[in-house]
Amino acid sequence: MTLSSTFDRRHGCWQVQHGPHPAHRCRIQGPPSALFAWTFLPKTRSPGISLNFRPRRVHFTFRVNMPSFGHLHVHWTVVVAVLLLLLLLYVTAGVVYRLYFSPLAKFPGPRLAAATLWYEAYYDVIKGGQYTFKIKELHQKYGPIVRISPHELHIDDPDYYEVLSSRTSPRNKYQYYVDQFGLPGSSFSAVDHRLHRLRRQPLNLLFSKASIIRLEPTINSIIENLCHRLDEFKKSGQPVPIRLAYQCLATDVVTLYSFNKSWNYLDDPDFAPNWCETVKATADMGHTTKQFPWLFPVLEALPDSAVAAVFPGMLLLLNWRRSLAAHIQKSIDSNAKGEDIGGELPRSIFQSLLESNIPKEEKTLLRLTQEGQVVVGAGADTTGNVLTITTFHLLSNPDILAKLRKELEEAMPNQFQPAKLSVVENLPYLTAVVNEGLRLSYGLSTRLARIAPNEVLQYKDWAIPAGTPVGMTSVLMHHNETIFPDSYTFNPNRWFDQPDGGRALERYLVSFGKGSRQCIGMNLAKAEIYLTLATLFRRYNMTLHDTIRSRDIDLKYDGFLPQPGPESRGVRVIFS
Repeated sequence: MTLSSTFDRRHGCWQVQHGPHPAHRCRIQGPPSALFAWTFLPKTRSPGISLNFRPRRVHFTFRVNMPSFGHLHVHWTVVVAVLLLLLLLYVTAGVVYRLYFSPLAKFPGPRLAAATLWYEAYYDVIKGGQYTFKIKELHQKYGPIVRISPHELHIDDPDYYEVLSSRTSPRNKYQYYVDQFGLPGSSFSAVDHRLHRLRRQPLNLLFSKASIIRLEPTINSIIENLCHRLDEFKKSGQPVPIRLAYQCLATDVVTLYSFNKSWNYLDDPDFAPNWCETVKATADMGHTTKQFPWLFPVLEALPDSAVAAVFPGMLLLLNWRRSLAAHIQKSIDSNAKGEDIGGELPRSIFQSLLESNIPKEEKTLLRLTQEGQVVVGAGADTTGNVLTITTFHLLSNPDILAKLRKELEEAMPNQFQPAKLSVVENLPYLTAVVNEGLRLSYGLSTRLARIAPNEVLQYKDWAIPAGTPVGMTSVLMHHNETIFPDSYTFNPNRWFDQPDGGRALERYLVSFGKGSRQCIGMNLAKAEIYLTLATLFRRYNMTLHDTIRSRDIDLKYDGFLPQPGPESRGVRVIFS
């Protein structure tokens, strides 16, 4: 169709001829842009169309003169109303499907949780890390299997944990869960089990029991660095913020093993409180970013000053990633040049990854930086937390402490000699103490969801559809009163009260997870825990300083990592 237009000076408008008949003529009032806008109307035009544009005014009106239908007036508010109505219909249809037609509709649980993820967001984002505790309440009301979201189930049955976290059957992760940290390149965030196996395979040897035994002298060397710092506090009589000290110890170990260069946080006079706050802030953000994963690219694009004003924890995270990237870039450059970057160890984690036979795209700076964030972050906080919780309970229970000291004195006659892992990890009472510390520190306080991609899981009378995320939580496992009577009490003797010496009880200890997705750093963490506890409790006398269990120890909110309440002053210890 050919269009022609002329400007009618008499009427102050454009006349457009869009057909051979005089009726195919219309007037367009307004600036030249109005003529341009008219061309975007549908090409099939009805006789008598007139468009009235009113420059510099908020609203405008389209009038379509149609002989058989009269005048049809369409205001912008009508368009908005129609869009809102469509949105409402879409949401309503989605809720109806989730409540009545979803494959999970048959499972018990609150209707609101089944209808929307905002149910979880309310407890975790608004109320601050409380959904773990709400899930416990839901189990008390609905039974051992509960629908906790439109897409996810949760089970509270310790005997089912090894089925869900199978070592032999494939298990995927839940995309919603891994998105919370914006680390798609890490092994932690590998949703598909095949990709996880590819990324984990070169790490398995580095974290094997044999590799950690070879690392033992290095761990003991860093423990001696801690002892030098504790001696300084011993002389001054000042209390030690023991959580910070332990976290610096674990960080120095894992960074040396990762980059062949320790960050030496133990040398910081105040035990690097900013670093400890960075790890905590990174974990705390998970609840918000799990609901709004688009926050990561948005905040990364903003200037640091804007990020600090809007989301201070994110700035700590971004600075940490930049520091990691600089360390890993050095490893990449040295590997490309065939140079030895030197250091205390013959081989570091990231040197080994760069020399492995994994695909080239798995060796990019971005992916390895994300892997580094997981390795360093997980290796620092969880180990530090276990040591802190165990130290508190030992100092709060003189009888337990006396038994442990007696065992250590017999096994380590010279209190200043480095502990030997082959000796201390076979001490029965120390092992029971470590197990209780692991039990009451939980590992992670959030649920771990697993997906059987091709298998219908059977839980009692319930058939769980393939592809369904199913979560279980260590906090609920470790406080199951049937498995662990009087579960909130630190009682190493419970590990001796079993006919097999507690070995069967260990299947319910899930601080490191189970199955093919079990924490890869378990052997390293246990070595640090055994060697540190043996060394410190053989060498020093300690007393708690202004530390209260309900305020400073007990789990009050799930920040992905277990956290006490905001009023906590931390665990402080005086050495003598």
